[in-house]
Amino acid sequence: METSKALALAQEKSLDLVEINPTNRPPICKIMDYGKYKYDLSKKQKEQKSRQKEIELKEVRLTLKISDHDLSYKAKQAREFFDKGDKVRVSLRLRGRENVFYAQAFQVFDKFSDYAGLEFERYPQKGGNMITATVSKIKAKEEDAKIKDTQSNSQESKS
Repeated sequence: METSKALALAQEKSLDLVEINPTNRPPICKIMDYGKYKYDLSKKQKEQKSRQKEIELKEVRLTLKISDHDLSYKAKQAREFFDKGDKVRVSLRLRGRENVFYAQAFQVFDKFSDYAGLEFERYPQKGGNMITATVSKIKAKEEDAKIKDTQSNSQESKS
């Protein structure tokens, strides 16, 4: 159809002539209400955006000299983050002379893994004075109880 006829037809219906595919020969056009089209398009985009789950990266920081109670608390936090669907990175900074004892830091990571009931996506790796690891999945059910056990043991000793 000729452009002038298409424009006349669109004006007759009080609509707009919208070019859909300008690269085709002849170009493809459509008669529609352009304002309503843009509104519907923005609504669809908002709906798609609201359906998407944004995965955040949460970080739990440990130290080499962390106590068992603090470690179990951090493990509990990491487990909550993981259960909400966030990715969890566990990091440990070695300061000064602690760099010599980096083997003990890996033991802290193992203990953390046991307390949280989570497995690492990749085993903790040392980079400079930082050791980092990312949590990937839940361990077997029997080890899940360690978080509760450490909490109940500390409460029993207080009473």
